[in-house]
Amino acid sequence: MRSLPCESGEEGVAVLTGVFERLRGLKSDAASSCGSYAVLAPCCDIHTFGMRFPIDVAFVDKRGVVIAAYKRVLPARRLRCHAARMVLERRSSKGAWFEVGQTVFVFPN
Repeated sequence: MRSLPCESGEEGVAVLTGVFERLRGLKSDAASSCGSYAVLAPCCDIHTFGMRFPIDVAFVDKRGVVIAAYKRVLPARRLRCHAARMVLERRSSKGAWFEVGQTVFVFPN
């Protein structure tokens, strides 16, 4: 797990790369201590079993482009996107979320 700096007044991002961290997603210690955003990599399949709140989810391909986005995914659900290389998650909120076609990461060649 790597986390991007959490500064006062700003939300942090937990980068979850371990198998067990990715399995727990937003329930992981890293995500809950750093902020409300989690990046699961590599990942193309998520679940919300054991969650007590809805989440927002964005699947991102190898080019860093959002290829599927969902708002308010309820507990006890499973989502898959075979072309995805990573997933962005947050506790669901009314704020803006990623849209299909939006570039969120730029990977070096």
